[in-house]
Amino acid sequence: MYVERVTVAGATIEIERYYTNRYHKKSENRKPKSKLSSDQQREANNRRAERKLRQLINANFSPGDYHLILSYEKKPGDPERSPEDMREDIRKFLRVLRKEYKLQGKELKYIHVPEIGSKGARHHHLVINRIDSEAIRKGWQYGFIQLCPLDGSRNWRKLAAYLLKYSCRVIGTEFEISGKRWNASRNLVHPEPVVTVITKKDYFKSVPVVPRKYRGLYEVDKSTIESGETADEYGGYRFLRYTLMRRD
Repeated sequence: MYVERVTVAGATIEIERYYTNRYHKKSENRKPKSKLSSDQQREANNRRAERKLRQLINANFSPGDYHLILSYEKKPGDPERSPEDMREDIRKFLRVLRKEYKLQGKELKYIHVPEIGSKGARHHHLVINRIDSEAIRKGWQYGFIQLCPLDGSRNWRKLAAYLLKYSCRVIGTEFEISGKRWNASRNLVHPEPVVTVITKKDYFKSVPVVPRKYRGLYEVDKSTIESGETADEYGGYRFLRYTLMRRD
């Protein structure tokens, strides 16, 4: 059965139409699920994780907020920071940062992803809401900081893909954060999709369109359109994915 999933996240609305065995009439027999190879399953998991992270960033941050990179200054002979060291370092940093935000009448919002570089260098990537840069410097005493303001696109899918690349490097290692690809503050909005069954009356629309209730307010971001048929391992069904952008 085909379904349509619509997720509102900040200035974006993500629309996806695809086939699923999850929704079916009681009189229908479910088709057997195709077994995915380990590589296919990994790819599917990464795609879902990237979607979730992208929507989390889009729903909670604004242009001018920061992608923050914390680096360690390592002198010759210094040992590498252990996973425990890195976890304690980021805990201390966030504790100081919360106090600074509170002094400015704000509440810290963040997403955190640790990184192990190709040569073993340690970094922390964070997406945080805007604050005076001097307050950030007060909290990080271990090396350098790099502040990259979020651009005006309001759809930070490239940033989500970038961060996920680093999260994948730590999965299954001692640097993993409690079995998660990233860690985030509890005050974030988590977008929930609305899923509806595509009936014969509705049929499967293979052309991206702005739903009637959003016309005039949103437009299709043509760079996000993905369509076609899934591979044989997935059943060869049609799919369509695209994003609407708010016009304001």
